[in-house]
Amino acid sequence: MKKIIILMFCLLSVVVAGCSKKDDDKMIKVAVCPMSPPNMYEENGKYLGMDLEIFEGFCKARNRQYKITSYDWQGMLGAVIGKQADVAFSAISITDKRKEVMDFSKPYMDNTWNLVSLKSKNIVIKDLAELKKYTIGYPRGMAYTGFIKDKLEPEGIYRLSDVKMYPTYNEVLADLRNGNLDMAFLDGSVASVYKKKIDIQDSYVFTGFDMFGFAFSKGSPLRDDFNRYLDELGPVKLKSIVDKWMN
Repeated sequence: MKKIIILMFCLLSVVVAGCSKKDDDKMIKVAVCPMSPPNMYEENGKYLGMDLEIFEGFCKARNRQYKITSYDWQGMLGAVIGKQADVAFSAISITDKRKEVMDFSKPYMDNTWNLVSLKSKNIVIKDLAELKKYTIGYPRGMAYTGFIKDKLEPEGIYRLSDVKMYPTYNEVLADLRNGNLDMAFLDGSVASVYKKKIDIQDSYVFTGFDMFGFAFSKGSPLRDDFNRYLDELGPVKLKSIVDKWMN
């Protein structure tokens, strides 16, 4: 009798473990940095944004569930690289360096890089050689780092060591408003939101070479299925989602 009870307990354990495994397989672990409006942000304790709307559409179409974990910018990327997360999204630029350690979806929107300053300072950059006169800040882990290191620094325009690094855009903009920074690097989508909230202006805009994508763990089959969903969604519906949040 004792042996039968033990055997039944073992079988039950296997069933429970199997169910847990199945549930884990359905649950998608998502990493975000919810401080990049309108792509991804938190308001009144709720996650919102363009990227989330796109991903929720995918999950609904595939009957999948997801669980979000919030990080700072560098932590979000680290989570998907280290496979603590299956996917990351919060206005993430697709770069060659990032593609070495993670897989990207097809691009879902074009992006600009905006150097912004307070309107009261009225900084207008007409020649990039002027940059060395100013202090510039942005969050750690952003794609701007590669641009400065590979493009601006070799040409003697601006040194990466002169940049002030921060955890998120919130700290960057706080220092900008307090006069501790002359300019801040912002993604164009982020800049469009903060221009409505604080008195900032574009000092210089870099265009034509940056696109956003969803970042997946290296070798993830989820990326391929997500790309299929973007194809199913189609460019017209995708653009309507982007335009809704940008406007």
